[in-house]
Amino acid sequence: MTPSTVRLDGAGSSVEVATAFGPRIVGLFVHGRNLFAELPDAALAGPGGRPYRLRGGHRLWAAPEVPEVTYQPDDEPCLVSANGDGVRVEAPPDGAGLAKVIEIAGTVDGWILDHTIANHGAAPVTVAPWAITQLRPGGRFALAFAGHGEGLQADRSLVLWPYTDPTDARLSLTADAVAVEAPPVGPPLKVGVAGGAGWARYELDGTRFEKRISSGRGAPTADLGAALQVYVCAGFGELETLGPLAEVPPGASVTHRESWRVS
Repeated sequence: MTPSTVRLDGAGSSVEVATAFGPRIVGLFVHGRNLFAELPDAALAGPGGRPYRLRGGHRLWAAPEVPEVTYQPDDEPCLVSANGDGVRVEAPPDGAGLAKVIEIAGTVDGWILDHTIANHGAAPVTVAPWAITQLRPGGRFALAFAGHGEGLQADRSLVLWPYTDPTDARLSLTADAVAVEAPPVGPPLKVGVAGGAGWARYELDGTRFEKRISSGRGAPTADLGAALQVYVCAGFGELETLGPLAEVPPGASVTHRESWRVS
């Protein structure tokens, strides 16, 4: 832990929360090792040529992915306050007029995270909270299909991004999930599924990191309904979840919850 982070110790894992930028969770420590990727030099080109620093770890974005909104830098210090047994991390409004908050608290087997986007602008915005976790490569991702039993109507979907080759050897299907291997090298690949089944996980060196969300069927969504997503490339992988799209008036906010299980 450094002077610019706050550490929370939980049942079987610890998290390290940044205070000098964010809101970001920069560490998830299991048996003393950080499961999150550490990417101090990685960045995207943000609005006006300003860099959006990926850093590694867990972040909150606004979907759909529109650089002028999504890639607004989050380099300003955050207000960190106690929230029961956890903490609340609040950033000032960014260049798009959105203020982001992450609240985190421990559970018996992991963590609960609430991700909030508040509209501080002068006009309504349509966004979905987008919770993204960057993880060290070398493991295996899985996203649960949202099947709902027998019948004659389609009950699940697999969403592919333009740069994804469906014949990629890293990608495979089982009866209840899509799996993605995450070696340290390889071209970008991204897939997603609807969120009705609720879980997405990553397994590395005997540790399982699992996210669960509650995603109502029929709610408007970004990315063709892919509320659970995996992205892999050289150097890291991402486990991502999205809340429903919502029109957020000035002064209002929208929140998306993830439950983390670590074993």
